[in-house]
Amino acid sequence: MKAENPVFLLDYDGTLAPVAPRPEEAFPHPETPRVLEALRQRHPVYVVTGRRVEDLERLLPLPGLPVVGGHGLEEGVLGGEKRSLFPVDLTPLRARLPRCPGVRVEDKGFALALHYREAEDEAQALACLQAWLGEVEGLLRALGLEVLPGKKVLEIKPQGVNKGEAVLRLLARHPGRTPVYIGDDTTDETAFRALEGRGLTLKVGPGPTAAQGRLRDVEAVLAYLKTYL
Repeated sequence: MKAENPVFLLDYDGTLAPVAPRPEEAFPHPETPRVLEALRQRHPVYVVTGRRVEDLERLLPLPGLPVVGGHGLEEGVLGGEKRSLFPVDLTPLRARLPRCPGVRVEDKGFALALHYREAEDEAQALACLQAWLGEVEGLLRALGLEVLPGKKVLEIKPQGVNKGEAVLRLLARHPGRTPVYIGDDTTDETAFRALEGRGLTLKVGPGPTAAQGRLRDVEAVLAYLKTYL
């Protein structure tokens, strides 16, 4: 499958970079920078990620590359300006963070990511997190927050903000372009559904999906992107 006159909307972790045990260790595939640079000389290219834009800067050496961070909570360019689109005060929640063995809290400023990938017993860690979510349910509601499940992470973020809304916002800036969205995470499913009937969506790796097609892994993603060069 190949789109005419595309605009590329690409997830990062598990799509342009192999999934790593810790977020700061998720360096891109060696070919990713070269392929993205060549691609954006021909077509609009965006990275749509759950990461903060500034965190991606430390991993992906492509100044000027547009990025939507926090599943749509912020926008910016690598090496340039960044802006928060949905400011929220997480101070009350920070005072009640969970104490679950093996769970690491990543404070993104506009969201909190609760990682349990490193826990010795992931099931136990997840159960602990779910119990904590029950305790703070009222606080989350009062702050206008919701829980977004990902790959061995629960992200607490403003309600109604997701990759689906983000890609529709980007698509409106490129009339006449066909969106090509590629992602591997459960958080990408909102984008797959939002673009149904509008463009081309590809899921990386196994698992149920609303995407139209599937790519095996990061290397398969890069091989596919090269067909547009």
